[in-house]
Amino acid sequence: MLNIDTSHPLYRPLWVRLLIVGFCAAWAVIEFVNREFFWGTIVGGIAAYAAYELLVRFKPASADDAAKGATERAAPDEPGEGAPADKNDAG
Repeated sequence: MLNIDTSHPLYRPLWVRLLIVGFCAAWAVIEFVNREFFWGTIVGGIAAYAAYELLVRFKPASADDAAKGATERAAPDEPGEGAPADKNDAG
């Protein structure tokens, strides 16, 4: 099954999401014009799925959520230590 991670920063701008959906839809039209109905149906389904995920269901992350996620990823696991120790380290 297709999976679009809408939390990725690439999908934040509306023009990127419209470009992806428009490209897939145009590709499907080209396939249908060339009488390639199988591939037109496949790419049309991908365009419909992308439109649903990127335009209908898309919920942009707020600035607070983005900042919270960035600080959680940057914080070390144990206080007072920088990078985690190598698992193969003997000491």
